Amino acid sequence: MKRKLFTFLVGIVLSVCSVQKVFAIDVYIVELYKQIDGAFSDKSDRELDAVLSNNNEDANYYLLENYTMKKIRRLVLDKEYDFALQSNLIVIDNNLDNAEAVEMYSVIAAALEQQKLKEAEDKARSEKEAAAFEAEKEKKKIVAIKEYTTVKNAEGTDVFVASKNERYTAQNWKAMFGMANAVFVTESSGDYNSFRYGISGNFIYDYYLNKFVVGIDTSLDVIMLPFTNGDDTLLMDLSVVPEIGFTGLNGNFLFRLGFASLFDFKMGKTNTSILQDNIFSPVLGIGFNKVKLGEIDFSGYFDYYLGHLAYENLNAAMKAELNFGIPIMEMDTIKLSFNIGVKDTLLLKTESIENRAGLVLAFGVENVAK
Repeated sequence: MKRKLFTFLVGIVLSVCSVQKVFAIDVYIVELYKQIDGAFSDKSDRELDAVLSNNNEDANYYLLENYTMKKIRRLVLDKEYDFALQSNLIVIDNNLDNAEAVEMYSVIAAALEQQKLKEAEDKARSEKEAAAFEAEKEKKKIVAIKEYTTVKNAEGTDVFVASKNERYTAQNWKAMFGMANAVFVTESSGDYNSFRYGISGNFIYDYYLNKFVVGIDTSLDVIMLPFTNGDDTLLMDLSVVPEIGFTGLNGNFLFRLGFASLFDFKMGKTNTSILQDNIFSPVLGIGFNKVKLGEIDFSGYFDYYLGHLAYENLNAAMKAELNFGIPIMEMDTIKLSFNIGVKDTLLLKTESIENRAGLVLAFGVENVAK
């Protein structure tokens, strides 16, 4: 009886000691698990290496290693390949015989390379899309600057306040006086040329209807003083041409249909001029005005004289002009400008060509359209 009691007591003592030993192991392993959790939470390879390297000789090191590999696999699932690779290398450094860690390294390295490749492609695509967006925004800004009046706000940013095509004045007029109209006249049949001086006048009226414009262009040139090769003729050019067209981003495009006449007055009784006699003709043409070149107004037209069909000696007749209006002064209701124009009248005759090329210097006055 005493022997059985002794054996029972010895068994109880050994069981208690065993439980205490297991409990003691669980307590310090749990503490090391917490340190590993902290290293992964902080993404600190230094903290993880300290935990593993300080305990890699411990009999229970395999528990720490297994726990670390579990955390690494979680990182791989979450696609956090950078720290997963660093952590995996620490496991290998502390135990080169860990076949799972060695195999996992190849998997993580391949996944990381694919991830970086995809990130590079995504970045390149984003940069391309951003560049395209900026280019489109800049293009729209350029168009907006052409179409709208801008002011700067307190932050220095441009604010578009009103369309440049928005008009509060429906009508626009301009009168020009050409105090110098220098014309060089040539006629091929008689090898004739003459440099002459004259004056000119021009009046333009436009009325704006939303995106359309209607108007009239009238002009008169009188060339009366020959400097060379006078032939007792006075040349005159008169035109009255209604216009209709469209208002654009930078001026008006116009269709012209009207009437013109070229006069050649014979002043001497025995005049033997070889220049073309009077012409009366309907006009068909195209033109533009109010095109802005900085502060300069640029305008021009090309007219074809259909009336040449009524004259046997004419195969074709036409006229073109360009004008540059340079502002001088602007007041509340009118503004003044200095105008430089070039013009040319070409007559294709059956046996020769007559040309009248001119340079015009003129002062202009027009209303201020708002």
